Formats: sequence, structure tokens, C-alpha cells
Amino acid sequence: MIEQDRVTAAAATIEDEDFARSVFVRRIARAGTPIPVFPATELQRGDVVTLAGPARSVADTAARIGVPDRATDVTDMVLVAFGIVAGAFIGLPALALGRLEIGLSLSVGVLIGGLTCGWLRSRWPRFFGRIPTPTLWVFESIGLAGFVAVVGLDAGPDFVAGLRTAGFTLVAAGLLTVLVPHAVGVAVGRRVFRMEPGVLLGVCAGAGTATPALAAIQEAARSAVPTLGYGVSYAVGNVLLALWGTVIVALL
Repeated sequence: MIEQDRVTAAAATIEDEDFARSVFVRRIARAGTPIPVFPATELQRGDVVTLAGPARSVADTAARIGVPDRATDVTDMVLVAFGIVAGAFIGLPALALGRLEIGLSLSVGVLIGGLTCGWLRSRWPRFFGRIPTPTLWVFESIGLAGFVAVVGLDAGPDFVAGLRTAGFTLVAAGLLTVLVPHAVGVAVGRRVFRMEPGVLLGVCAGAGTATPALAAIQEAARSAVPTLGYGVSYAVGNVLLALWGTVIVALL
């Protein structure tokens, strides 16, 4: 795992060093997502680089450019518990305005706590524990789905009542809510910010918190380039999803 703020992934950075001879970069992952390995690719703090070569040379290179991040099946539960408790303390307080209480809610607070712990680990990996990739996959796949399911169960009676009252209007509003932001995002990203189509579609998939959409985009593009725009938008999208989902349910 990289500790420096920014390093060039090209061999030009370390190829002249004796300790890096016969060491090759096999894979680069950013926020758990593989990114393309090109001569001009820049490493950022928190990136995980898979090296290949003689054991001694690999160990020396890893010690020079970052912290060894060896695979393990042990989860640092202290870090997980700290993130949950800290997030709960952030989300539970609410501002009372008459009969209305305004706050982040427990779910959003825990999400912010997790994002903070992930950022702290990316900055100081020596002091914050590791969570295995399979565990992260379970949390991401089942955890978010479980949260959405609970929100749906809680909002179910109000949704059915609204559907009976509004009928097709409610369905049309839902379609517009889903399609319009992505259409606007694609138009603005392409014409205003001049983003590359692959990266832009990755941003849209992340903003919609849709990992299957990212997989479909990668399959269609036959490239991992869309993942470059996925990470940040996915994190922001998760926060807004939890926050505004709670607000909408409260309004209903």
C-alpha cells in the first residue's frame, strides 16, 4: 500500500534503483478496484500495488515505496467497531424544531464513520487494520441490499397508499427521478467537463451506487478504465442515498 502522496507508477521512478531490479508491477488497485497499468499511470496514497519478482527484491521495494499489505483472512474488528460507534455518535443527535427533528440519522452516521475509517487507513495504513476483500464484498453486496430492503419494508405501507392515490403518476415520477439525473450527468460531463466516455459512465454508475452497472460497462468496453471515475462518485452517492432516502421516507 502506497504511503507517499503521489508516485509515478512507471518504472522510471524506481527502475534505476538496485533494490527494484527484476521487480515488476502486476496489478494496481484503487479503493479495491483495478485500474489500468500504463507507463503514465500515477499512484496515489492508498493504492495497492501487486509486485512480482524475487522475494528479497519485492520486500525491499515494498518497504521503500509503502507498507506491505499481505493477504489475510482476519478482520480488524476494533476498526469496524470504532467506525460503527463513532458514526452512531455522529448520526444520533438531532435538532428539534417543534415537532420536526432534523439529523443525519443512525444509518447515515455509521456510513460517514465507515468512510472516515477507510480514509484514515488510506492515509496511515500502519496504524489501522485490514479488512479482507471477501469480507468487504459481503458488506458491500449484502449490507447495502439489506439496508435498502429495510428502508423498503418500512416505507411499504406508505408506498402502497401513495400508489393507490397517485397511480401511474408515482411510477412516472420514479422513472424521471432515475433517468433525468443520469442524462444530465452524461450531457454535462461530456460537453462541459470534456470527460472521456468510459470514465464518465463509471462516474454515473458510481453516482447511482450500481456496482452491477459498472460491471456491465466494463464488459461492454472490454476495459477497466470506467473504474477510474467510479470510486469517489460511489462514496458520495452512498451518503446521499442514505441521507435523502431517509428524508423522502419521512416526508411520505
